[in-house]
Amino acid sequence: MYSILLVDDEKMELDTLSRYVPWDAMDIAVAGTAKNGREALELAKALDPDVILTDVRMPIMDGLEFAKRAKQHSKRVKIVFLSGHDEFQYIKAAIAVEASGYLLKPIDLDELRQLMEKVKLKCDEARLAEQTIAMAKEKLLRALFLEPGDDAREEAAAKLLRMDGMPELLRGPLKVASLSVAWIGDDGGSASGEQAPKQLEASLTEAVRARLKALGFAGGLIDGEYGDFAALFPAADPRNDDALWTGLQREMAESFPVRLTIGLSRPGERPEDAYALLKEARAAAEHAFYVGKGALIRAEAVREPSTGEVGVEAYQAALLRAIGQLKPDEAEREIDRFMEELKTRRVHRHPARAAAVRLLSGVKHQLGQAVKDAEAAGPVRGEWDLMNGCEVLGDIGDYLKQACGSLILVLSEKDRDRHLGIARSIEAIIARDYRLPLTVEDIAKEVYLSPNYVRTIFKEKTGRTILEAITDMRMARASALLADRSLKIHEIAGRVGYENVSYFCSLFHKTAGVTPNQYRKQFY
Repeated sequence: MYSILLVDDEKMELDTLSRYVPWDAMDIAVAGTAKNGREALELAKALDPDVILTDVRMPIMDGLEFAKRAKQHSKRVKIVFLSGHDEFQYIKAAIAVEASGYLLKPIDLDELRQLMEKVKLKCDEARLAEQTIAMAKEKLLRALFLEPGDDAREEAAAKLLRMDGMPELLRGPLKVASLSVAWIGDDGGSASGEQAPKQLEASLTEAVRARLKALGFAGGLIDGEYGDFAALFPAADPRNDDALWTGLQREMAESFPVRLTIGLSRPGERPEDAYALLKEARAAAEHAFYVGKGALIRAEAVREPSTGEVGVEAYQAALLRAIGQLKPDEAEREIDRFMEELKTRRVHRHPARAAAVRLLSGVKHQLGQAVKDAEAAGPVRGEWDLMNGCEVLGDIGDYLKQACGSLILVLSEKDRDRHLGIARSIEAIIARDYRLPLTVEDIAKEVYLSPNYVRTIFKEKTGRTILEAITDMRMARASALLADRSLKIHEIAGRVGYENVSYFCSLFHKTAGVTPNQYRKQFY
């Protein structure tokens, strides 16, 4: 469907145009109306219509001046003038602003239909030309980012600089942003090694582009594999400041279950520098390992990671003491100290993982039979398998705490009955509060235990995580609520604890194998 903006200073004429002309039958939707050229210009910038039907004579800003400015904003918009005067001077002025048609008042509907058919063909031609140019620009931008050869990048830069609108976007100094999308799993953490749901993956690229445009981004963007993007932009343009990137991160997080990590390069002088600048921006983005996914990281603020070995003997001794005394809080504090050293020293991810494996292996070796019992029970898995999946430093700390909590559980056999009672209490809390933004931390406070200890107890006693139990409860309740056809999907999402409807639908599809609407049609 095509969109049209209607402009006329006479209220009755404007109402007639918007309400009584059968636009739907012409496959046209009225995007908005305006009573003068100044108001219409603001709407044209905001709505980006395909067609503008405007009166010629209007106060404040007449139709001819408005059309001229609207064309400066969008070259593809088609202008049709409306006038009560069949005068040569107006027709001549309309030709000067490349108008697509000229109608006299009162409007003849047959004449309007015939003209709109011609205008729609011109819109199709403009869209096709715009898409072709956009594809050519993206291909050349991709060469700037990814071609290692200087000659290929220089040729791409020269071609881009000859294209409409590109010289001002490629005027140095330039920066590159590396954008990396991480899907958040059901437990609220990064879903390492997992693909985003199909319905999210398909719209992710479109969403990033649309939100950047809405935020005023001035530059070029390409998309890569696995939710990665690269952007080249003028460093001095105020439209591309930190507020743009943090705004993009916030809007993506509000609309999708994702975290967007952005690395920003230092300035470079030429478009051909994009290849090296992208490497620098990606290296900056990799420092999310220390600060967590979803950060904005500048290359100038990044320190070179340390590759030196980390001593773990003192931490091993302290952990053995805490585990032997069945003190999970003390064990967690010791792990926090270890993780703080890795973070402060900026230890590279590979030696950081290796140090964590040495720490845990040493503890397990000293505990002997308790480790065998724990491994037989299932919670403790091969360290390297899990460590290699730790994409951020915090994941390593969480795994160490989980593993040590499992060891403490095995050593506290006498408390098994008490632990079963704790698991039942947790299930009761979930049944009571699933509608609220319930977290493991909230539950842990209510049962007077640490979050990691609560996680370990519940998993050991029920075979599932607390967050899986919360999700199962919410999905079961949502399935029941779908029987009430008076409830909209967003209302059901809110009643079971989800503010983000897209995320609720994604989780429901993952759990039930169908969307909420499909489930309602099948069973109710």
